Amino acid sequence: MNLLARILLILLVFSCFSAASLAEETQHKGINPTNRIAYDEAVMLLDSWGGEPSVLYAAKVKLEGILRVAPDFAPAHRQLARYHILTGFIDGTRYEPSALAAAEGSLDEALRLDSESAETHVVAGNLYFLQNRLADAAAALAKAKEIGTDDPWLAIHTADVLIAQDQHAEAAVLYQSVVDSGTDNARAVSLAMDGLILYYHGLGQYQTVESIYLQQIANRPEAAWAYGNYGGFLLCTKDDAEAAIAHFRLALGLTQYDIARNGLAAALYRQSVMVEGNQRENADELIAEARSLREGTSAQVVTEFCGGGPAVVAMQNAETHSPQPE
Repeated sequence: MNLLARILLILLVFSCFSAASLAEETQHKGINPTNRIAYDEAVMLLDSWGGEPSVLYAAKVKLEGILRVAPDFAPAHRQLARYHILTGFIDGTRYEPSALAAAEGSLDEALRLDSESAETHVVAGNLYFLQNRLADAAAALAKAKEIGTDDPWLAIHTADVLIAQDQHAEAAVLYQSVVDSGTDNARAVSLAMDGLILYYHGLGQYQTVESIYLQQIANRPEAAWAYGNYGGFLLCTKDDAEAAIAHFRLALGLTQYDIARNGLAAALYRQSVMVEGNQRENADELIAEARSLREGTSAQVVTEFCGGGPAVVAMQNAETHSPQPE
């Protein structure tokens, strides 16, 4: 699996659980004002989660507190399902089966209490997709569409299913519809942009890809992964190590995470072989920093990060033609 696919799979995981839609406003019925505030805060915490266990725990406490006094409040069961999904994330599309089973239990309760909630069917479609139950996912999403909702995640999760069915162009239309919708859900827009990036990258339309990356950064300037993913594109597709280094540093300045660290190491190694003449001291500094971030030879690090592309070819050529120890 190449770098772009790996990043987008991870982004799918972190982005696809965002809050439902404006329909939530009508679903506060059945709880008092204090619990309504707690519910909104729990949703916000789940939406903003970037891997911190404390954020998930805080959301769980709020949701369980609501359900102790209002056990029939269906939206809280739906949000608890989202909590279970997030706690089960391992990497890529791998999840703890027990966490997905717990999420299904919460969703079943939400559907029992309110079978006409489009937003609950949207979350169910996402869960079934993660369980590789494509037919069930498609049915749940179709039900959500039939009921009606302005939830942008309906289009995104429907696109997930279409991609699994090799209907990439149809999925791209749905992603674009989210970008053009005017929704204030920045996270949904960013994930839709991820889908468009993957689509146009596959077509080799790199100028379009780059413009979407820049839109993504403008859309969510606080999101570390937006800078990190663009850094990966700059290094692996454009072979622009200097610009890649700058964007990986921006990403790590916001959040410390392995993909950005590995990307920075790869970009530093790539930059080191571009240093000319009497600049050897600068190259040694780049190599020393890269080694502090990632084990392996320079060519290995770049190859493992990018998978392929011009930066990998350049590093392999540099290693082949470098002086060998006597």
